[in-house]
Amino acid sequence: MKHLIIFSHLNPASFTKAIVDEVATKATAKGDEVQIIDLYGEGFNPVLAMPDIEFMFMGKEMPTDIQKYQEAITWADHLTIVYPMWWSQMPAMLKGFIDRVFSHGFAFQITENGPVGLLKGKTAHVYINMNTPTAVYEETLMLTAQLRTIEVGIFEFCGIKTETTFFGNVISGTDELRKGYLETIK
Repeated sequence: MKHLIIFSHLNPASFTKAIVDEVATKATAKGDEVQIIDLYGEGFNPVLAMPDIEFMFMGKEMPTDIQKYQEAITWADHLTIVYPMWWSQMPAMLKGFIDRVFSHGFAFQITENGPVGLLKGKTAHVYINMNTPTAVYEETLMLTAQLRTIEVGIFEFCGIKTETTFFGNVISGTDELRKGYLETIK
């Protein structure tokens, strides 16, 4: 399987990166080909700008920085997306990546019968790290909101079957808790 890991965290020693390393190790051990996109490390520009809109909707040339990411997604059978939840949302860096890379004409198309996902046949697993205890976000329905946004509003919209895992108390929890989380990664 061709496995693309996309992650968004500014600290290369973060728990987010530990998840990336664990996923890559286990995927490689299964015989998967693995590529990793480190949005901060690569200096990805998350700002959706007029050239992006002109490309998506006006037939203009694709911005040069987007092509390699779309090629990586096209290459992949499975995506793993890893990020921390900040202010009940994904980091702006990742949101900008989705805005710019999962574009109209590549990831989805709007037809007279409604939207059509163009990335059918791909799967994804999303790992979201939170410092808030998982129970708090369950009680406030914040996890439900995340699932609707990530699984339905983004990836299902693009045709990708997605599963999401939440890890709570990441910063304030113990090393044992974090090690336990890493052990659950398939």
